[in-house]
Amino acid sequence: MIVTVTLNPAFDHLLLLSQLSPGRMNRTKSTQRMPGGKGINVASALSVLGEEVIATGLLGGLTCQRFEEELRRRGISTSFVYTDQELRTDFYVIEEGKAQQTMVIEDGTPVDNRYVNNFVSNFERLLTQADIVEIGGSLPSGIDPGFVRELVLKAVKAGKKVVLDLLEPILKECVDIPGLFIVKPDVREKKVLFGKELGSPEVRLGLAREMQKSGAEVVILNYRKLHYLVAAGGEFYEGGIEAEQSGVLIGVQDGMLAGFMHSYLKSGNIEDAFKYALAAALATERSKVNYPTSGQDIERLLPSCKVRKVN
Repeated sequence: MIVTVTLNPAFDHLLLLSQLSPGRMNRTKSTQRMPGGKGINVASALSVLGEEVIATGLLGGLTCQRFEEELRRRGISTSFVYTDQELRTDFYVIEEGKAQQTMVIEDGTPVDNRYVNNFVSNFERLLTQADIVEIGGSLPSGIDPGFVRELVLKAVKAGKKVVLDLLEPILKECVDIPGLFIVKPDVREKKVLFGKELGSPEVRLGLAREMQKSGAEVVILNYRKLHYLVAAGGEFYEGGIEAEQSGVLIGVQDGMLAGFMHSYLKSGNIEDAFKYALAAALATERSKVNYPTSGQDIERLLPSCKVRKVN
């Protein structure tokens, strides 16, 4: 059983139009609204791949029922803690004419301590069912990054494999914990980690080695759009895919992580898992939603995904 944790979930609202004209009225060609957040997207992809997964986190407002219903339709079990705050919405403006995508991200609203405490109790209960715990995404306003460290320590102490896909301020609280399974820093557009530019091969190799010395079994570094370094044991691989002009990049990083987890858990082979992860990312981009919609799509794209071993 895989438990994914999304403390700051959101509705992802896609707005498709030919071209955005700032300061003027713009009409969309189509729109789509769907559950999102890093852990949610990972759960969706894992469910498509046949994994048994439970999504948890903090969920509130009048629209939370619709949010959960859609996840269950995707085959995901849910175990959220309900709050009195409305779910945030992240907007993705996709301009077909320019092959350009603009994101407008809402911050999470503050969450009362009683809901946070309820979440901890629920999380401890879920640990008794979990083999793997994936924690991803941002935090609602007012929740300190140290809170995630507490969750990770509980999971590691319980003997669970822990996967982290976190922004640097949160990751810094956790990366020194021995026994982590997969660490994938969420570097977004800047491609900078701990003050170091990931564009340098030497820098990213050095950072991967440092995180492995701290106890991470696998390190995944996103150093350019859809290009990655994957490190496991003494092996290091690099590879990437080129996005289509008409592709939708929402959820692509999460599809990559889910694909890697699914394949690596089965084979233990870093090279094969990396190739599968790239195919999952590509399938997500082409799906027009925030997760790959079938394992067959991933298998079909697999031959086009190449990786190379580096020193």
